[in-house]
Amino acid sequence: MAPVISINVEVHIKAPATFVWSKLIDTSTYPSWNTFIPQADILDPKDDPHSELLKLGSRRCFHPVINGKKTTSTQRVTVYETPDGFAAGPKKYRICWVVEGFPPFIFNTLRSNEIEEVQEEDGPGCIYRTGEDQFGPMAYVVKMVVGKAVEKGIQQWADDLKKFCEAEYAKEGK
Repeated sequence: MAPVISINVEVHIKAPATFVWSKLIDTSTYPSWNTFIPQADILDPKDDPHSELLKLGSRRCFHPVINGKKTTSTQRVTVYETPDGFAAGPKKYRICWVVEGFPPFIFNTLRSNEIEEVQEEDGPGCIYRTGEDQFGPMAYVVKMVVGKAVEKGIQQWADDLKKFCEAEYAKEGK
């Protein structure tokens, strides 16, 4: 079944893939850079309450800002892949999460994030790809009511991550 909404964004970031990955999975950094989702609360009591790092199975209550209003969305990490340190070729990091709180036949989402290492003449860099696919009857309502705002928010997320990582990496004098 094709998604009702499919958003895909790609940006080039002038910072190492490992550096960008560390910021993406650390939700404590979100208030510093993420204007689309400036807050992500830990939901699982089994998770270390002092660890803001996303991992496989982690659940968070994201607080997206859509059309100037803060809302909430419960998400669970379903994919968490880091590269094998011994593998040849460019390294890729990948994390995905899905919405919780709805029967999947009513509303289902898949948010994907991939960071691919690239070598530049002027130093390390990476390509950040992110996107979201939404399925089910409720996705039609989302598309009609806030679809453009969600698309804009995901683009802003990527742009914010780029700006933050490039500035932070430059501060470290690398």
